[in-house]
Amino acid sequence: MRIYRLQIRIIQISVLITMIVTVFGLVNVWQAPKGQPAGGNSTVQNDNTNNTGRTGSENGTTPQNNSPVDGSAKLTNTKIICLGDSYTYGYPGQPKDSWPDRLAGILKIEAVNAGKVYQNSGDLAERFDQDVLGKKPGRVVIFAGVGDALRGKKLEEYQKNIKAMVEKAQANQIIPVLALPVPYPGTDKLCKEYRDWELAYAHEKNLSVLDFKGVLFDTNGIIFKKYSDDGKYPNKSGYQAMGDYAATVLK
Repeated sequence: MRIYRLQIRIIQISVLITMIVTVFGLVNVWQAPKGQPAGGNSTVQNDNTNNTGRTGSENGTTPQNNSPVDGSAKLTNTKIICLGDSYTYGYPGQPKDSWPDRLAGILKIEAVNAGKVYQNSGDLAERFDQDVLGKKPGRVVIFAGVGDALRGKKLEEYQKNIKAMVEKAQANQIIPVLALPVPYPGTDKLCKEYRDWELAYAHEKNLSVLDFKGVLFDTNGIIFKKYSDDGKYPNKSGYQAMGDYAATVLK
């Protein structure tokens, strides 16, 4: 009889202990912090915060006026500076008939014609700060080469000027776009050297390229008659064709 009562007592104590443990566990679950992982890890990852605890813009990693130079984010500053020589200015016509003006009309953006006649890459580099950096664009089209070839500038000098402008643009969070030199009578050798190097350089730096030669010239490097009145410079129709093409690349 005593043994039976002892067994009952043991069973009662076991049930009581089980109930106490269960109640204690439930209380801990109810009091756990909301949003905290079940494993007790209190570190919460935030997609907008880097490992210093600051957001990208606070840490200086997000450009203020444009997307990164590699174009990995959406372009926020649509303003384009078209830096060049007579072929950008619109010679022998007027800037209102130039390809930058046509480009602006098609894309409905601000495209500044920073072209001047009788210019080479060195001239563009000299006025880069004033005509590009001072205007705070999102992109700059650098169009040089004919003026250099007409003056017999060596490839090394042309390379130095183009690189300087590209590097300065990128340092100021401006996306550079290279427009390849177009053929001009008597400059075939230098024009080819400039073009070949600039294509390779653009590929190396992952830069966008405009090639107006494919728009204005036939396979022999002769400008189409419908696009030129003198066989050298585009006419109004030629500049319109250039603007139409540029819009497809820069859209």
